[in-house]
Amino acid sequence: MTDLLPISLADQIASVRREIGMRKGVYPRWVASGKIKQDAADREIERMEAVLKTLMDLQAKGGDDDTV
Repeated sequence: MTDLLPISLADQIASVRREIGMRKGVYPRWVASGKIKQDAADREIERMEAVLKTLMDLQAKGGDDDTV
């Protein structure tokens, strides 16, 4: 890891949002090609949306300055 600065909740939220968007774009092709089953794709997106909700809840509780 070259960047030694902490990663803010806002940055984490932005990254998770991008990841969800990428998965929603890629998974339909993967399902069509048989690389992943639809129920597995749906579950993975649900998991990432749960991560996003957790991070947003932390931010709403005043965690704007929290970093990891």
